[in-house]
Amino acid sequence: MEETKHIPVLLAETIAGLHLTKGTIAVDATLGGGSHAKAMLEALAPGGMVIAFDADAEALTRFMTRADGDDFLQQALVEKRLHLVRENYSRLASVLDQLGVKAVQAILADLGFSSDQIAGAARGFSFQSDGPLDMRLDQTTTLTADEIVHTFSSERLEQLFRQYGDEPLARRIAEAIVQERTKRPLHTTVALRKLIEEVYPKRLSLHKKIHPATKVFQALRIAVNEEFEHLERFLVQAVERLVPGGRLAVITFHSGEDKRVKQFFRTEAQGCICPPNFPVCRCGNTARITIITKRPIVATEEEQANNPRARSAKLRIIEKL
Repeated sequence: MEETKHIPVLLAETIAGLHLTKGTIAVDATLGGGSHAKAMLEALAPGGMVIAFDADAEALTRFMTRADGDDFLQQALVEKRLHLVRENYSRLASVLDQLGVKAVQAILADLGFSSDQIAGAARGFSFQSDGPLDMRLDQTTTLTADEIVHTFSSERLEQLFRQYGDEPLARRIAEAIVQERTKRPLHTTVALRKLIEEVYPKRLSLHKKIHPATKVFQALRIAVNEEFEHLERFLVQAVERLVPGGRLAVITFHSGEDKRVKQFFRTEAQGCICPPNFPVCRCGNTARITIITKRPIVATEEEQANNPRARSAKLRIIEKL
């Protein structure tokens, strides 16, 4: 494929953990740069199909451009072994219904934003380059980071930064934003970044491993794209659409999403949830999955050195009973 800035994370570990069976159907719920999808296709060959989702039209366009120079992917597209879907992965069930697919053998969701998406200043995902405060993954949606920054109350901003970003100075930053926007608008990534840099005490920013604006930008991106809501809807549908023995792999990149994935897996793997003092089970709850990764798989030191984004990646895998 054409050169890309994006480097897939935990590629070998993910493909091995999915236990792909030749000739079956798998889902790449987050296509991105397409490296995972290609590796899945290779593992399924001969035959087999990958249904790949991406809500970002630009990501699909970039993938098709790269695929033009890749004979394997071109053949997979021609033979309809690779099916591209421009939809959020939270619509997994309805898309599979439209395709006439009742169940699949494996599902992968890599929750990280690709380097290609972050590198583009026009979308406003990164504070490293100057761009509009947009942050929409799906450009057909309406809520932007700009709207949040200029219309949310101080209390609402604080809650957002604290809940979605674990930002310790959430209140101070929220109050500074509300105060600043009465004087001049904060329409660009650089304007917001500079304000956060001014708010952060030098003694704290000097000792931080990440830039002071990182968690605020993360929180805004999560809110704009309703990432947690989509993730929770996806997880339910993913387990339902796996065949018995099928596997689901999820790669997370920050504590908020990893916590949700871990808790969902624990709940689905649990049997009776009645109080311990109940002599007879009344809930009727039965385990639907078994957890393959008791602890998440993380990148090796070598991969982390070659790809800094891999440092925060955690891979969790379950198998449907």
